[in-house]
Amino acid sequence: MTGKRIIRPESYPWDPNYADQPYSLAVERHGMLCISGLTAETYDPGRDAYLVGSTSLVEQARVIFEKMGAILQAAGYTFQDVVYTVDYALEAAMPEYRASGAVRRQAFGDSMPASVGILIEGIPDSAALMVVNAVAMRGGREKRAVFPEGTPTWERYKFMTFWPGFYVGDDWFWLSGSTGRVLDHSSGKETYPEGIGPQAQAIWANALGQVMKDASVDPSTVARVFDYVHPAGLGQYSDTWKVRKKSLNGADVAATSLVVHRLLHREALLEIDATCYLGDDREAVEVPEWKGTGAGSAGAPAAVRCGKYLFCSGRGPMDHTSGKVVGQGDFQAQVAQTYENVLRVLQAAGAAASDVVRTVEFTNPQNAYRQEVLNQARLKAFGDLLPAVTTVTANQLLPPEAGYSMEVWAVLE
Repeated sequence: MTGKRIIRPESYPWDPNYADQPYSLAVERHGMLCISGLTAETYDPGRDAYLVGSTSLVEQARVIFEKMGAILQAAGYTFQDVVYTVDYALEAAMPEYRASGAVRRQAFGDSMPASVGILIEGIPDSAALMVVNAVAMRGGREKRAVFPEGTPTWERYKFMTFWPGFYVGDDWFWLSGSTGRVLDHSSGKETYPEGIGPQAQAIWANALGQVMKDASVDPSTVARVFDYVHPAGLGQYSDTWKVRKKSLNGADVAATSLVVHRLLHREALLEIDATCYLGDDREAVEVPEWKGTGAGSAGAPAAVRCGKYLFCSGRGPMDHTSGKVVGQGDFQAQVAQTYENVLRVLQAAGAAASDVVRTVEFTNPQNAYRQEVLNQARLKAFGDLLPAVTTVTANQLLPPEAGYSMEVWAVLE
């Protein structure tokens, strides 16, 4: 029996009260370690408050990666085992965002993770400029990187603080977030085509698709995706689902979508990160009594199970028996409906709340201040076995009537 292991560092000076928080710093099971969203906040006992010591993103990044290092060490992992990070940054962080890459480079050395960086509306209850979460895997330090030499400007990846794609063991291939550019043969430069549909096509053909092609990875092995959508692309966003389905040879994938403040590339309307599972024991999970399970989850199945690992599609306050969003204007009711949906997906997959290792939770700006509602719902659902958690404020959620949504990963016994 391999239980869920809650990571509790003996020394964590940034927050001596971390064990009393409504989340776990990190959770490990079956060789996957999920780390909660980390900011530069440090507890000040004199003020009984969490404060950020510097307005510099570079300095804040140093604190974030010091925290991450302590958590990894306590769990018996290293930075080289990290396979995936997400930077959720505010617009105010942009002047120093590239400079903060030096901190990442020092931490990860010659074993970079897959990564994505996006701009969000806010970090609830925090004055920080950025929150970063991470996933590590046993054997991650032995990752085998693939650089897409079929891409005209592939050499730029040699200088990035992430790797575009890499194998971990025989079963996993991780892909960094990519936007959709095409080569302009007259200028020799890559440009963004107009429209989110053509950009999605470029992502699966020229970016993620090229990495998988150079790695000899079948596109149908993609198990989960996360779509970061610019508000200007929302009108045609559903067009990208057909592009994905065709590009991945009809494979069912767990999918989550988020409307972001803007993407780091100003002309980009869509960014996608993805994970491939190369094992044979893969299964799409549906909830039989739901009508149109994909509603609100980017046209995807309820979840995809990859051996012991379960990736749930993004869930919100949809009543899937009627196809309608419930509790409009009632945030607490929407949170309750979302958890009901998540628990039903877990049940359909043969999992339970105790198997959840990672959640990423999103509110719209109107409800960003209502973190206590989320804390209570989380404690009710998970009890003492709290997952690693990241909470951020999105530009808006999908469908737009929703005030709350979440992405969930679980690891089964």
